[in-house]
Amino acid sequence: MALAATVALAAGCGGGSRPRATTRASAAGAPKCALSAKQRRVIRRTKRMIVRMHRLEQPLKTVHESGPMKLELLLNRFLLSIGALPVDDRALLIRKAKAAVGLCRDCFDALEALEPAVQTRLGESPCT
Repeated sequence: MALAATVALAAGCGGGSRPRATTRASAAGAPKCALSAKQRRVIRRTKRMIVRMHRLEQPLKTVHESGPMKLELLLNRFLLSIGALPVDDRALLIRKAKAAVGLCRDCFDALEALEPAVQTRLGESPCT
């Protein structure tokens, strides 16, 4: 009986370690960039452009080399307007736009070429 109690106590004592408590900063990941009012307006405008691009792409049923002229012009305005945004926000908007214009090969390739994947992998500050 005493042996069973000793084995039971030994099995439950001190073998494990407690997980360390994480701070909020490390648990949340990278800090978010503070956007200016102008950058927030640009993001709202570009999100509306993405919706319009999706609507302009809807008549396409298969992949085409080039899309409708209105779609390509809207894509050009989109690409010009996202240039001043931080890398992370720009990358997110480009990914959303690529999903909206998947059937226009020229549009998709233009977005793919400007995606800032290299900048984020090379350690560029996400807030510049």
